[in-house]
Amino acid sequence: VEDMGRWLVELETGEEKAVKNDNLLTTLDPGATLLLERGCVAHVTVGRTAVWNSMEEESRQSLHADLATFGEKFELRTELNVIEGWPQFSVVLRGHPDHILAALEELGALFGYYQMPFKSSRSRGSSGGQVADAQEAEAQEPELVEVEGMTVTSMEKRERRGRPKVDRYGRPTG
Repeated sequence: VEDMGRWLVELETGEEKAVKNDNLLTTLDPGATLLLERGCVAHVTVGRTAVWNSMEEESRQSLHADLATFGEKFELRTELNVIEGWPQFSVVLRGHPDHILAALEELGALFGYYQMPFKSSRSRGSSGGQVADAQEAEAQEPELVEVEGMTVTSMEKRERRGRPKVDRYGRPTG
């Protein structure tokens, strides 16, 4: 789905929807984190593009180098997502879900060094702008996220029930 410029979002019903990246960026506050692709991708809004554009080239290069080191430390692929003409920019982390959760706790401090501090907040059951650990996330209520008029309930991953086996006429098979 990513090659079409869309993210796969799982709805409360278990149904998966492809959502355009452009529809997600403008509705999120700095530090807001969307966990996508079953927790293997984190899309973290950093701040206003004007701040990025006002950075000196040397600072930008330093930030890119620091992000590469950050990625190595947590065994993740990191990438800045700066879209020309868009009011916000973000960072995308890709890797194992456990590594992403650990990295999210330190990501805001990295950007804080560049005068863009934030606390990462997951779209799944987070509160107070901080990443909740797995036990806290289970105890919290699902959060509603509105994206371009579509309301999505963000919940913990559920196991899918398999489709009942049927013959070619649609009759259940034993």
